[in-house]
Amino acid sequence: MDPTHSVSESPESADQRPLGTLIEAVRSSAADRREWLSEAPVVAALEALGIAHTGLISAPAPYRILRSTLPNAYFIATVSGVGRVFLEGEWRECPPGHAVLLMPGVLNAFESLPGAPWQHCWVRMRAHSKVSLGPIDRMQIVSPWNPAPLRHAILGLREAALNHSAPALLEKWADLVLQSVVAFSQKTDADPRLVRLWDAVSENLARPWTLEEMSRVAALSPEHVRRLSKSATGRSPRSQLTALRMQRATQLLRNPALSLGQIAEAVGYASPFAFSTAFKKTVGYSPSTYTGRNPVQGCPF
Repeated sequence: MDPTHSVSESPESADQRPLGTLIEAVRSSAADRREWLSEAPVVAALEALGIAHTGLISAPAPYRILRSTLPNAYFIATVSGVGRVFLEGEWRECPPGHAVLLMPGVLNAFESLPGAPWQHCWVRMRAHSKVSLGPIDRMQIVSPWNPAPLRHAILGLREAALNHSAPALLEKWADLVLQSVVAFSQKTDADPRLVRLWDAVSENLARPWTLEEMSRVAALSPEHVRRLSKSATGRSPRSQLTALRMQRATQLLRNPALSLGQIAEAVGYASPFAFSTAFKKTVGYSPSTYTGRNPVQGCPF
């Protein structure tokens, strides 16, 4: 493994990979020629599974990755050291034994903290991957999770690729990588009453939901809904509602035929201004900047 230097991938990124950053990666295509992936072996089986690249990285501060809008899900699992991820308007630590699945279409930012290098596994899904990663409420939440199986799967896949193993063996290793992410994304002990609630909310995001209305759908008291939601998603019912609305909004913003007012109305906001304020706080960019993919003035990092 060779140390990699700071690399700028595109006008939509602002990445720092300082000296001492060690990367063990595998990529799905030789067409991906970015410097920091140039030594990664190619495994075609990853492409079939909807994975762009995966690997293990040990990164000292000031390691930082910033992308305006990533069109695909991105999984991070911390092995040692501590990093932090920008989620829904604020930085949140991702300590050892924790993981997070970043949803597509939002600001994608994470960095190492001073001290021991941040060693973590990553899996970047391909844009428009058809692989189901489970319900949206498993995304954007730092959750306890054992990274060891994924780490072994990634290193096993890389070693098999470097030794030019048979395609059938590479496929098995690649599937282990994918199944690790799927296991995290679908790991839930959600109460069926909460499942019913969020399904109903997702089908009618334009409705001005109150906690009392959500409680009636779930057939629970408001306090019980609040407690179960916090336990299952790490969010209050109101924050979970906002997360669902913003996920839908990022999809609608890709349709140039829709005005900002139409999108605001579709996801339950009384005005474009109210929607823009909520969108910028959650996603990290204003809707107009998100659509144009331009750098944000006053970005918090």
